[in-house]
Amino acid sequence: MRALDLYKILIFFTFFTAGFVVTYFLTPVIIQVVKVKRLYEKLSERSSHSVHVPSFGGVTFYVVFIIAISIAEQFFMIGRAVYLVPTATIIFMIGLKDDLTGISPSNKIMAQIIATTLLFLSTDFQIMDLHGFFGLHHTSPIIVVPLSYAVVIFFTNAFNLIDGIDGLASSLAVFYFAVFACIFGILKDWAFVSVCVCLVGVFIAFLRYNLSSDKKIFMGDTGSLFIGFILVAFVVHLMASDFSGKLKLKDANFGVFLIALLFVPILDSIRVFIARSIDGRSPFSPDRNHIHHLLMDRFNLNHRQTTACILILNICVCLLFWAASYYLPHSWAGMALLVFSILFSLYLRNLRLQVRVKQ
Repeated sequence: MRALDLYKILIFFTFFTAGFVVTYFLTPVIIQVVKVKRLYEKLSERSSHSVHVPSFGGVTFYVVFIIAISIAEQFFMIGRAVYLVPTATIIFMIGLKDDLTGISPSNKIMAQIIATTLLFLSTDFQIMDLHGFFGLHHTSPIIVVPLSYAVVIFFTNAFNLIDGIDGLASSLAVFYFAVFACIFGILKDWAFVSVCVCLVGVFIAFLRYNLSSDKKIFMGDTGSLFIGFILVAFVVHLMASDFSGKLKLKDANFGVFLIALLFVPILDSIRVFIARSIDGRSPFSPDRNHIHHLLMDRFNLNHRQTTACILILNICVCLLFWAASYYLPHSWAGMALLVFSILFSLYLRNLRLQVRVKQ
């Protein structure tokens, strides 16, 4: 193995270890502050806990991310931190306000639009070519720009919505950032590999507390909105990069694979928005129609069992459509993902009806 490869492996290991260690020792400090100041998440009929639990775990995510991307920029001389740091800060602040005092959906969306606009000022986050996704290549900004805004804002909130039980959002984040680290590694984007492995370390350490019985903490909107935004920023960057011929799948199918990778938050948010609209309610109104609620209520699963089931589902879907994206034409791969999503949604709808009968 070449000395340069050993140097990179050492850097990645250092980033992973630093993310793990900082989170492991900083999180108890945050728990103590929350308890002293009584900054607990409000309980509701949708809550999966009957006692107050400290929130604000996302504070650690933000601190580690800012440090990680700043150091990665010094190692690999990138110019993306100047855009990611302020945009991530805006998302972090609206999540923090939401956890502290609450924030209206309209103000939350407005802040996300501002953050997304700042992100898109960088050419590294401007999609010029869809590489055949939806049959499109070089497309007019009139189409691509609104679509990019919609994707960023939708997924940022979609990830926030799945953070409903212990360990789910953190476990999915470990998987997502691990896959992104592999993709960035194939593309030789070493700076983002470093950031991704650092965040993997962060969420593994956070799970120790999120799944704990004595030192439990939630990531809160501070964390889930922040993670969702960083994940979708990476998606936009990948779609804006030149990956032609570098990944072991058809270029047009890369977008299909990314949707399959982020399958759970995407599908869950779309189906609950549709269900709420059909019922004549606001898409943002709370209920227990999320996939994790349905599995828990129908099969009497605990948090860890439900998280394990959903994580395995997402991993299987990702692997299945990685293979499909390699072998199938774009139209077939996209249709297969659509049919699978519809069938799984119908299965969840059946679970919802069974839960209603059971109650």
